[in-house]
Formats: sequence, C-alpha cells, structure tokens
Amino acid sequence: MQIELTRDEAQLLRDTLQNQVRELDKEINRTENRAFKRELQANDRAMERILGRLAAALELAPAEDGE
Repeated sequence: MQIELTRDEAQLLRDTLQNQVRELDKEINRTENRAFKRELQANDRAMERILGRLAAALELAPAEDGE
C-alpha cells in the first residue's frame, strides 16, 4: 500500500507519531499487566519502524516550493 503525502503532511504525521511514541513509552513504564505491556511494546516497535521509514522518505524528498 502506498499513500502520497505533501511534505507538510508527512512532517505533521512524523511529529504526531513521535508524540504518540513518547506517551506510549510512559504508559508502558506504568503498566503492570504483562500481556498488556507486551501489546503496547509491539505497538511501540511498529510506530518506531513507521517513523524510520517516514524520516527516510522526508530526507530523500525534494523540498517543496516556498521552503
């Protein structure tokens, strides 16, 4: 699957995911239920992978006019 985003949209998505990962890390640290913690950790790893791909795409993408 592919989704096309403008540079601004991609940056917004990256920033939103980064904030979500920070909040998720806090929740993981507070969670005592092992099964739930594993689920949160899996979500955290998935978001980190997405962030990595998004960051790489932003580095490779040409700057839009006006930047």
